Amino acid sequence: MEELMKANEIVRDYDHIAIAFQGGGSLGAYYIGALEAMQLAGHAPDTVAGVSIGAFTAAIVAGNEPAKRVEKLREFWHAISWADWPVVTDIQGWVRKWHNQVSSMQGFVFGQPAFFKPWLFPAPLLQLCGSPAATSYYDTSMLRETLPRFVNFDRINRQATQLILGATRVRDGTPAWFDNLEQKIGPEHVMASGAMPPGFPGVRIDGDLYWDGGCYSNTPLEGIYARLRDSGDTLCFVIDLFGPNGREPQDIDEVQLTMKEIQFSNRIKNRIRAVCERHNYAHFFKHIMEKHQEAIADHPHRAEIEQLVNLGRFDIVHILYEKPGTEVATCDCEFSRSSIEFRRKQGYSDMKKALDERGERAEERRLAREIAPTGSEVETFANGVCVKSTFDATAALSQARPGNRRGDRAPIVPRARTRTVKVQTGPLRNSLP
Repeated sequence: MEELMKANEIVRDYDHIAIAFQGGGSLGAYYIGALEAMQLAGHAPDTVAGVSIGAFTAAIVAGNEPAKRVEKLREFWHAISWADWPVVTDIQGWVRKWHNQVSSMQGFVFGQPAFFKPWLFPAPLLQLCGSPAATSYYDTSMLRETLPRFVNFDRINRQATQLILGATRVRDGTPAWFDNLEQKIGPEHVMASGAMPPGFPGVRIDGDLYWDGGCYSNTPLEGIYARLRDSGDTLCFVIDLFGPNGREPQDIDEVQLTMKEIQFSNRIKNRIRAVCERHNYAHFFKHIMEKHQEAIADHPHRAEIEQLVNLGRFDIVHILYEKPGTEVATCDCEFSRSSIEFRRKQGYSDMKKALDERGERAEERRLAREIAPTGSEVETFANGVCVKSTFDATAALSQARPGNRRGDRAPIVPRARTRTVKVQTGPLRNSLP
């Protein structure tokens, strides 16, 4: 991890750069461009976490040197996708939407190369009870050969980059975190994190059966937070593949997609808010304890309290993927190469704009936090534009008075939605070019 932390000296405010790759099926191609923009801006992550398709992404990132990561991601997505049929270039409108529908149906019927294929007949109800074919519709065993082609598991287990994979233990429904700093990681751990029922069979590890981490939580933010909250200052990127588009659905397909966006995106927002609030209250408590150590001198839980306040800053950059009107309700199962390329380009554009904007405001934010220190700041970006922030640097700077010094003011515990900027939305989904 030291090599990446040195490479990130350009990000001078933070000790760690982390990224949470959530689940989202074929929408995960967005991560290719987002990661490329991050690394070009000097934000190469030293800690990566993933769930479902995000676990595949995280494993490829942790299992390759920074210079090879984007290349390996592109090779992986090419390997698991079908060539477009019919051949398309820049078609849009209803033709593009029809193409995406056909492409997703192709995956349902034939599976995806090097990824999964339908079980041979008979149907699951007629298979041997308890077998993978009886508990799922697709065979994912080929991933045991596919993953080592793109992931250097020796590098992962040398712990050059921290890797955290989220899964769900089936017998009790609890989350499980496979961490390369705590255990040896192999293809089975990646497959377990991506074993979404009933499509894919569960994966057994050390006697326990595991399903996709998205069954419990589709975003592995808690896995990162639990491990880095007391390890210095962290900048954590959370990419929301189901970001709301701000448009009203115009047909039943758009109704289904909008429902999916609302369900997934709200879960992510709630988890981000919970982490932010928990961290800020701990930060506020830390400030009090620095002034009044005597308050816990004889407390029976003094050790636990001291551990609670042993924390750095934990800032979150929340990136929303606002889909074009041509995405269909089954967009997370639509693996055409033209769609993969579009999502890659969109990920690069959105992340680059967001990092450019953060860079322009970096000095203002740094000065503001000297005046009004906070434990966690959340910035949300859509189409690369900051649409919401829990910390208003301008307001904090306006509070400055001659003679103010860091420590003269109690830290601010910001509430979510402290500052909201109007989201820039595009045309209705049925108003396609």
